[in-house]
Amino acid sequence: MRTPALPAALLSLLLLSACSSYHVTYDYDVTASYSRYKTFDYYTSKKGTGGTTSLMDKRVRASVEKELQAKGFSMETKADPDFLVTYYPIVQERKVRSTVHMGWGWGYRPFRGGIGTSSTQVRKYKEGTIVIEIVDFKSNQMVWQGAAAGALTGLENPEDANEVVASAVRDILAKFPPK
Repeated sequence: MRTPALPAALLSLLLLSACSSYHVTYDYDVTASYSRYKTFDYYTSKKGTGGTTSLMDKRVRASVEKELQAKGFSMETKADPDFLVTYYPIVQERKVRSTVHMGWGWGYRPFRGGIGTSSTQVRKYKEGTIVIEIVDFKSNQMVWQGAAAGALTGLENPEDANEVVASAVRDILAKFPPK
């Protein structure tokens, strides 16, 4: 059975729109003293080793540093920082189901009939999320967390990845520190 071109094109457009945007959420400890935070470092960094493990890691790290420094925080690699930053991706497989009904019918629910056929297609794609967490250095407790669900989805090339990651990190950190 051949699927009509219009519904297939509509499904493709739906998949592309699902892959091209992201949704930002955040949560934080309302009792934390964010005003005393001036310096940061990375939670997983090993002092003196430097380096990152992947191109995406480099993108996220550079964007995090740029955004935090733009907010007036400075990176502290020699002494104890005020807070630690960690970030990581979460990749989940998602499904989009599309059903197309073709034919003709009569009546009204629940009494209706007709002649026709339907076709259901399930498309799978991977949705990638960037998560950023802020940990108070002295207490070693997480005080802030933000995420951009879908930010790592459908990145076609390095230019797209650079643009989307920078935008997602900026949007995630827009609510840090909380006012």
